[in-house]
Amino acid sequence: MRNRIAIIIALTALLAACGTVKKGAAPGGTTTASTTTVTTGDPRDAVIAKLGDWQTMQTGGNIKLNAGSSFSSSIQVRMVKDQAIYISLRPMLGIEAGRLIITADSLYAVDKIHKRYIAEKVSILTSGIPVTVSEVQDMFLGRPFIIGKGTVDNETKSGLNVTREGNTVVLSPDEQYKGYGYAFTFDKNGRITSLDIVPTGGKTAAYQVKYDDVRGTSAGNVAHGININATVERKAMSLALNYKDIDWNGKVKIDASIPQNYKRMSARDLFSMFGN
Repeated sequence: MRNRIAIIIALTALLAACGTVKKGAAPGGTTTASTTTVTTGDPRDAVIAKLGDWQTMQTGGNIKLNAGSSFSSSIQVRMVKDQAIYISLRPMLGIEAGRLIITADSLYAVDKIHKRYIAEKVSILTSGIPVTVSEVQDMFLGRPFIIGKGTVDNETKSGLNVTREGNTVVLSPDEQYKGYGYAFTFDKNGRITSLDIVPTGGKTAAYQVKYDDVRGTSAGNVAHGININATVERKAMSLALNYKDIDWNGKVKIDASIPQNYKRMSARDLFSMFGN
């Protein structure tokens, strides 16, 4: 269990920061759902119409890692829009075992079990692709964005191509990255079902986010179930997040301080635990 705490922190950091799955692969955006049935009209308008405003969010829930063996933990998630994401791991009796914090330019991960931490620039995980903390938040909430341009709105929707496939609609940005394309899929009712990142010319996603339990909230339609599948160091891994009811626009405290007498590690050292 001790190593699994560290591994889940590392994998969450890697995937949450939209890090490349393979060298040169692009991180993915996510698109939100609309409860309006997508049968006529422009589905991009239906999506945008279901995007509510928000400033803070906080919720409890559960996280599950599958990397050959399974591990799950209760979590607390907090966000301040455009500023920070906080995920606290609490596997037993609500006691924090580790935390991950992503800010506009930094990544912090604290492993309380082993008394160590990492503090790095977010760019160590994004390979220079212009992903913002706002776009990472969109991915965790199931809201649409175009990499480098933020949440899709009326000014940027023209950058999305629309393809109808039976009862589903696929939205794919015009601008793709480094040999990989990404696209968002919606069901017949306009609810997001997946984000797929596929090598150019390929058919199988190298990185996939599946969404479920999409609910209408004061912040618009938000997915309460997020399942991320990827290959890290040639190992198939999955990370599932499930939120309880989300509290919007309340007071949120995000503590990015490092406990005293903790050993600093590099992100490379922490991620090397995947091989253990």
